[in-house]
Amino acid sequence: MSDSNFYMPPGGPPPPSPRLRELYEKVGEDPIRELVSNFYDQIASSDILWMFPENLEESKVRSADFMVQVLGGPPYYVQKYGPPRMRARHLPFPIDEKARRVWLSCYRKAIKDWQADEESKEILWQFLQDFSSWMVNKASSVD
Repeated sequence: MSDSNFYMPPGGPPPPSPRLRELYEKVGEDPIRELVSNFYDQIASSDILWMFPENLEESKVRSADFMVQVLGGPPYYVQKYGPPRMRARHLPFPIDEKARRVWLSCYRKAIKDWQADEESKEILWQFLQDFSSWMVNKASSVD
């Protein structure tokens, strides 16, 4: 395998954040699921839609299960799908910095309308930036 086929971002995975794990109790499950659903509504008109299944409804449920767990809620994701291993699960998709920025812009729009306080939005936004950096698996071409 050549180096051009596999990219490892510097710094490793994001460290756990105790403040992130408090968001489930603070905002509740329904608002988290609504946020994820709104994110996928943004994905539907994005340049990276081709990376996602044709029917986004299953992705909404799966991703919301993951987000609920990450934010300190019940371990729905692990119970249904096993260990998250998100980087490994996303390796089939060529995720470069440009795709990461599109993904983040979809979440930024969803967070803007999210029914949560500004501190919670900022904690989640920081996580999404760190998490998405770890998901990059392809070096970007010069823009």
